Amino acid sequence: MSMQELWLLLPVLIVSGGILAVMIQASIKRSHIAPQGICLVSLVLALAALVYQYPTDMQTITILFEYEPIGGFFSLLLLMVGISVALLQGPYMGANSKEVAEEFYLLLLLSCLGAMLLVMSRHVGSVILSIELMSLSMLAMLAYNRERKLALEGAMKFLLLSGASTSVLLLGFALLYANSGQMMLVAMLQAPMGLMAKSGFVLVLAGLAFKLSLVPLHFWTPDVYQGAPVNSTLLLTSLSKAAVFALFIKLILHVPAEFEADMVRMLSWMAIASMLLGNWLALQQQSLKRLMAYSAIAHMGYVLVAGVIAMGVDHSLVLEGVSYYLLAYLVASILIFAVLTLISNLDSQQDLDELSRLKGLFWKHPWLATIMTIAFLSLAGMPITIGFIGKFYLLTLAVKLSAWWLVTAMLVGSAVGLYYYLRVIFTLYAPAEGDIHQASGAYVTKIWIGIIASSLLILGILPGLLGDQMRSILAIG
Repeated sequence: MSMQELWLLLPVLIVSGGILAVMIQASIKRSHIAPQGICLVSLVLALAALVYQYPTDMQTITILFEYEPIGGFFSLLLLMVGISVALLQGPYMGANSKEVAEEFYLLLLLSCLGAMLLVMSRHVGSVILSIELMSLSMLAMLAYNRERKLALEGAMKFLLLSGASTSVLLLGFALLYANSGQMMLVAMLQAPMGLMAKSGFVLVLAGLAFKLSLVPLHFWTPDVYQGAPVNSTLLLTSLSKAAVFALFIKLILHVPAEFEADMVRMLSWMAIASMLLGNWLALQQQSLKRLMAYSAIAHMGYVLVAGVIAMGVDHSLVLEGVSYYLLAYLVASILIFAVLTLISNLDSQQDLDELSRLKGLFWKHPWLATIMTIAFLSLAGMPITIGFIGKFYLLTLAVKLSAWWLVTAMLVGSAVGLYYYLRVIFTLYAPAEGDIHQASGAYVTKIWIGIIASSLLILGILPGLLGDQMRSILAIG
C-alpha cells in the first residue's frame, strides 16, 4: 500500500487507533471518563481529517476500497452520529452505573469503523467484512444492559435474523460471482444477466432490505428498538441505516438495463408498502421507541423512492436527494433519541419512552420538549425545518419520473405521519403528571444537541446554505 493510499485512509486509521487506545486504557485502569474522552477525540479527529482531505473525485484504495465524494459525505454523517452517541452515553449511564463503560466505547468505535469501511467498499470481501463488523458490534451494544430481559430478547432476535439476512446476502453474491466470475461489485453487475444472476441480485437486495427494515422484511425492528438501551437504539436507527443505504444505492446505480423494468416494479411496491404500512402501524403505538421503529420503516420507504428513480432518471439528482433526505432523517433522529437518553437511565429496567409518562414534559423541562417538538415537525416534513426540504427533494424526483403511485403513497404516508407526530407533540404540552428525571451536568452534550437543533432550523429556513453547495460537495456535474 502506497503512502497516498494510507493518507486517504487517514480517518479510518484514526478510528482504528482510538480502538487500540481504548483497549490499552481498559487494561491499565478501569474508568468512565478516559474511554469516553479517547472515543470522542478519535471521532472528532477523524471528522477533521475527512473534512481536510474531502474527496473531489473517485480514487481507488487497493482492490477493496474506493474514496469518492458521495462516500465522504456519508462518512461525515456516520461520524456525526458516533460523536452524538459517545456524548450521550455519559449522562445515560450516570456516575454510579452498575455497567462498565470501556466496552461500550470500544464497541461504538468498532461499529463506526465497520460503517465507514462499508461506505468505501468496492469488493464483495470488504462488503461482508465491513457489514459484519458493524452488525456484531451493534449486537453487543443492543444487549449492553444485561439485567434487561427485553434487551436480551431483542439482541437474540437481531442475532438470529441478522445472521439469516447475511446468509441470504452471501448466497446472492455467490450467484452473481458464478455468473460473472468477478468479485468487484461493479464488474459483477456489468456481466450479462441470466436467471441465476437476476436471482442473485434479488437475494442481495433482500439481505440489504432486511438491514434497512423495508417491508416485508421489517418485522424484527419494533421489538429490537423497544428492548435495546435507548442510546444503542439511536446508533441502530441512524448509523446502520445510512451505511447500508450507501451500499444499496451503489448497487442500484449499476443495475443492467435489461433488468431495470423488473427492479423498478419490485422496489416501487416495496417502497409503497413501507411508507403506508410503517405509518399506519405507528398510529397504534404508545411506546415512543416502537413508534420510531415504524417511523424508520416509513422513512426508509421514502428514501427507497430515490432508489427507484435512480434506475430511470438523472443519477446526480438522485444522489443529491438521497443525501439531503438522509441528513434530515439523521438529524431529527439524533435529537429525539437524545432527549429520551437524557430523561432515562441505563440501570433502569426500562427507558422512559411511554407516551403517558412523557405527558407534560414541556412544563418540567421546556428545552427538551422544544427540541423534541422541532425534531418531530422535521420528520413530518413541516416548513422551516430541514425535513421539509428533504421531502421536497424526493417529491420533485418522483414527479420528474411521473411516478404518480409513488407520489400518492408519499403524500398519504406523510399525512398519516403528521397525525401521530402531532399526537406526540400534544402529549408533551399536556398538563404535567408526575416528575420526569433529567440527567444532571452534561453541558458539552447539551451544547452539541443545541447545535444540531439549530442546524435543523437554519437549513430549513435557509436551505440554500447547503442545497446550493450539495452538488459540489458530492462532486456531481
